[in-house]
Amino acid sequence: MNDKITKPKVLGELRNATFWDVYDETDPYIKNVIIQDCSIDPVTAESVEFIEVIFRNVRFEQTGFSKMFLRDVIFEKCDLSNVQFEEATLQRVVFDNCQMTGINLSEGRFTNVSFYQCNLQFAMLGYSKQKLVAYQDCLLKQTDIYENLLNKVKFETCDMNGINFSHTALNGIDLSSSFFDHITVGTNNLKGCIVNQEQAKTLSLLLGLVVKD
Repeated sequence: MNDKITKPKVLGELRNATFWDVYDETDPYIKNVIIQDCSIDPVTAESVEFIEVIFRNVRFEQTGFSKMFLRDVIFEKCDLSNVQFEEATLQRVVFDNCQMTGINLSEGRFTNVSFYQCNLQFAMLGYSKQKLVAYQDCLLKQTDIYENLLNKVKFETCDMNGINFSHTALNGIDLSSSFFDHITVGTNNLKGCIVNQEQAKTLSLLLGLVVKD
């Protein structure tokens, strides 16, 4: 079975534009553009679609795009802190070196999504479905992944201290290259989770075990 994550397919040349150049609240469909080196001022909208778009060095300020649809989209060095993106659908999306503290991606649907060197501290991803998703070198301290369905999700060399996996089955999920000294997870959801020896000692406390060296 192929577990390789498919990258965004951005074809042809993209034209440079500002968000306000291409955004129409009566027809919120944005395609084939690069939006860069700017701030998107407070805006709230529902069901905006972004297709083959690159956001580069963009600051989203008090932005709310509920039920947003993203396909073949790249975020590079963007500030998405505290934005409201609940009920979003993400297909072939990359977040590269982005500030995402406190972002609300709850009730999301993620397929072929990659997070590289992103700060997702206090991010809200509760009640989401994640398939073929990778978190690499990310800060996931106090991140909420409550009641998620995880399918072929990778956590590689991440700081996961205090992450909340309540009501999320971790069968087949490999945490062994990441760091945590405490997490929130139900003991019944740990079956099949892949951990290293130090993590096993930490998780044994959840089971009430005493581990002798």
